[in-house]
Amino acid sequence: MDAADLEFLFSEELPLEPDDSEAHIGNESDFFTFSDDEEEIADPIQVTHSRNRRVRLEGTDMVDKVNNVLHIIQQQGLDLAIFLDAVCWGDAACISDSKIQFARTGLMVSDELPGILQRCYNPPRRGQKGKGKRPAGGRRALLDFATHCVSDTIDREMKMSAHLFLSPPEELSEKHLTTLDFEEMRDLMQIHAPVLWRVLRRAAYTPTQVTRNKHKDPDMVVLHMISQAQYTRSNRRGRVAKLWSIYLKACGLSARAFDALHALGILMSHKWTADAYGTLSDVAMDEVRSAIHVFPWVITHDNMNVALRVFSQRLHNQSHFISGCAYTVWLLPIRAALAPDTNRLFQLFRAQNCGQVFDFGDILYGTEAADDHLEALSIDHVLRILLDSPDFFDYAHRNDILFDTPIAIHQLLGTLENVIKMYILRTSTYEEASYEGTLNVMNDTFQQLLINSKDEQTRTALERVICWIGDQLTIERLRGLWKYRHEDHNSFDRLDYMIPIFGWFHLVMAFANSLHKPRVQYLGSSASIGSLRQAFDVLKRKGLISQSTKGPFWHNLDEALHHISEAHFRASWLDVGKVKNLADLKAKSPAELRNLAGELIQTYASREAVNKVDRMKPDQRDTVYRQWTMWNMDILPYLILRKAIKAGDVGIIEDLLPTLLFRFAGGGNPKYAIEMLELFQGLKREWPEGLRYYIKEFCWLFTRTGLPNNWLPFDLGQEENIADIKVNYRSMGPGATMEYMGKVSPAIPTLRKIQRHMETQFKTNTRGARHGVPNKEEDVAKVATHYAASKLHTFERGRKLKTAQAEDFISIGANNLERLKTIDVWFARRSHARATGEDWSDDQDSLFLEPLLADLAS
Repeated sequence: MDAADLEFLFSEELPLEPDDSEAHIGNESDFFTFSDDEEEIADPIQVTHSRNRRVRLEGTDMVDKVNNVLHIIQQQGLDLAIFLDAVCWGDAACISDSKIQFARTGLMVSDELPGILQRCYNPPRRGQKGKGKRPAGGRRALLDFATHCVSDTIDREMKMSAHLFLSPPEELSEKHLTTLDFEEMRDLMQIHAPVLWRVLRRAAYTPTQVTRNKHKDPDMVVLHMISQAQYTRSNRRGRVAKLWSIYLKACGLSARAFDALHALGILMSHKWTADAYGTLSDVAMDEVRSAIHVFPWVITHDNMNVALRVFSQRLHNQSHFISGCAYTVWLLPIRAALAPDTNRLFQLFRAQNCGQVFDFGDILYGTEAADDHLEALSIDHVLRILLDSPDFFDYAHRNDILFDTPIAIHQLLGTLENVIKMYILRTSTYEEASYEGTLNVMNDTFQQLLINSKDEQTRTALERVICWIGDQLTIERLRGLWKYRHEDHNSFDRLDYMIPIFGWFHLVMAFANSLHKPRVQYLGSSASIGSLRQAFDVLKRKGLISQSTKGPFWHNLDEALHHISEAHFRASWLDVGKVKNLADLKAKSPAELRNLAGELIQTYASREAVNKVDRMKPDQRDTVYRQWTMWNMDILPYLILRKAIKAGDVGIIEDLLPTLLFRFAGGGNPKYAIEMLELFQGLKREWPEGLRYYIKEFCWLFTRTGLPNNWLPFDLGQEENIADIKVNYRSMGPGATMEYMGKVSPAIPTLRKIQRHMETQFKTNTRGARHGVPNKEEDVAKVATHYAASKLHTFERGRKLKTAQAEDFISIGANNLERLKTIDVWFARRSHARATGEDWSDDQDSLFLEPLLADLAS
């Protein structure tokens, strides 16, 4: 450390923030006062003289010379201690004497001074060869002196680095918490407090450890030692403690553990942390209230049931379930903003076109372009199954252009500009299962967003278009309100500003359940080779026989559908290629494999193949082959839909809409059939072109990262938020009431970001972020071998299926829609002449709750 460093360390420019402690070191710092005059670029003349004299003294006996000097000192009535005290600023006259000043400076800047001090602290042994008793020397005095010096230095460095830890009580926001970079703070601490850092690092890490340990790094330990000390000096220096408090509270640390760690200065108190949650919630609510006036936005809400447990049962204190509702506002990219006149143009366009149903012929017969694209996606899927199999890992032409994925029709832009920002509103005690509850939910939403005043209601009615997204029940209730309020007094009361949009996650779940449906689809029995139930037994997949909306049922079913379908297609590859194992197909060129994939789709997974069997005489039909050909045909749209959602290709989703409509209409799922009809009516008749683009581009899927294959349905995001409210960030114990959940729920997005930030800082973001997926190959190979041996996909005339034949939901749905006038009945029930007046008088209740409920009850 040179003089410049010391001058920096001991400068008087200290932070204004005082310590809580009033104990300060006295005048020891007077020993270290440097002026600019003492800073020399070249060696001082005294050092040069000392070096020259030492050269001349080499080889001479120093004893006599030293004794002579000591004798002279004694003649003057001094001893060595008094002499050195006088020379080293111990006498006023000696301080100003030029000759003594010259000699004193020579001693202070000499090469010998460090060695002198070192030997004073640790004198050499008296005996020969380093043996014998070691003199005490000046160890005690030097230790006391060094302690004073280091204490003074540390005191100054603590004050100079205090600003790094400052966090005023009013400073509590996502930005303040997540911008703390521990590595940057470490580097700054080494600059602002080098002595303190070296002392603590030596205390935590010995030189031996430096050479021995290759992975252990004590820097974060040292940094947190300083953080604890800073927080002990002043509770306003708790920036690190605040961040750890909120992070560990979000991770579920108990209040008792908080008290212990707070006593050590590591965390803030538990009460402070609970209050901080409320502050973060208030900050988030203020942000979203401002943001909705700048950015376009959509909203989702859904029911949530919470079990409230009590420890001591009383008549007024019982364990019970309580229903509530969670809301989320999603801010869309600024480029999604609609024109100011979109609301009025939409109302006019809908009024002009709502009297006529969409052309069902376009849906029934489809378009050649959509059929070609879906066929190309089907071919690509079965090719990918072959190329991803272990037998094809060493296939020389894996990257051939013929294996490229078909070009997307309408691919959403996966960029950072399209990342959605999410705000969770305060959880309410309302439930949406009833119309009254849904009205209360909508009222509460506007109240929380502070857009429930008369002026804001008018703006919502005449200027805003709000897409309200949810599961099928949510949308059914919203649409029911929109229908029953068609004659209310103004556009706000009539809900003319709202467009209900179902979520694709719940539709995918309904699709999977449709394929699983007992007795009429592919669940089958344990004795039926190829059935889902038989595969569940072989693969030991538990809990998949009875459908459920709770727990991991859909996740497990979705995984099983992917594995079982892959096994069926592998067996189909063996049959179409006339080989005994997939490795034999590696001899074929990419063009040959692509042709075989097209033949596989036509022969083992197409409507044409099923109809070909149906046209045969009953005794010539192979119902086993027909059953599993129809399975391949039915599972492909599900697999393609899952891929399209993940990839953000809304063009593929739109191409699949007719298939989804027919399946739901023919599979006993009328509610989702109605959702598909409503979607077609909007896309084909009632939504203007700009609004159609807006809904498909921004209201079906969202991305949190902007990375490829990271798109999610909005209702899945809402389900994840509910899981966070109910489980991941829920406080336990008697105080964990619905009111408390409502208080802290807006803070959850911030808590997520703090967790991700801390995990990134300490490289723990790979632990527990997602569950590991075991290798599927053994499962798929076992089932595929079973299917190939049973020749499920080999046509054999006259072979009969031993169990009930699965129903063709697609054909049944198309027939029902065309022949049974299902569309006419649906359209008649939804068609009402909507009022167009705008009566905003104060005597009109904006909700008309009681008349509406009476109407619904009748």
